[in-house]
Amino acid sequence: MPHHDTSALSGVITHVFAHRFTLEAEGQTHLADLGPKGAQAFALAPGLSVSLEGERRPSEIKVTRIEAAGREPVWIEHKKPNHAPGHKHADVPADQNVVLASARKAGWETHGDPRQKPKHFEVLALRGQSGWTELHIDFAGTIYKQKPADADKWSLAA
Repeated sequence: MPHHDTSALSGVITHVFAHRFTLEAEGQTHLADLGPKGAQAFALAPGLSVSLEGERRPSEIKVTRIEAAGREPVWIEHKKPNHAPGHKHADVPADQNVVLASARKAGWETHGDPRQKPKHFEVLALRGQSGWTELHIDFAGTIYKQKPADADKWSLAA
C-alpha cells in the first residue's frame, strides 16, 4: 500500500456532493471524502467551518477525523479496496510482459499498454463476444478482477 501523507486543515465547506465536499482552506480549494458512513455520522453543509485530518491522495483527502464548533469530533475508518476473497498481492517486481502473457493464456486479446498501479496492472482486453473488459492483474499474473471497460477511461469509440 502506498504511503500517503497526513494533512490537517481548517476551513469552510463550499460544496457538498453526497459524502464528498470541497473545503476552502489556506487559500485553496480541497476535495475531501468522508465516505458514506462518515457522512451519516457527521452532517455536511455549505458554509460550515470545520477542522479535519486525513490522508492526502492524488485526487482528494480521505478524512479520518472531522469536527466543528459545538460538535464532538468524528473519527472515520475507510475500508481497504475490495479484492476477491482471499486475494493477496504477490511480492514480485512489476513486469508488464508477465501480466500480458497471463491475460493471453486465459484467452484474452489485450489492447494498448497496461496501466501500472501500485500493486497491479489494469489491462484493456476482449474475449469472444464479451465486449471491452478491464482486467486487474497482479504482478504475479493473477487475474483477480474483471469489469466492463469504462469508455471514457480507455478512450473507446462509442
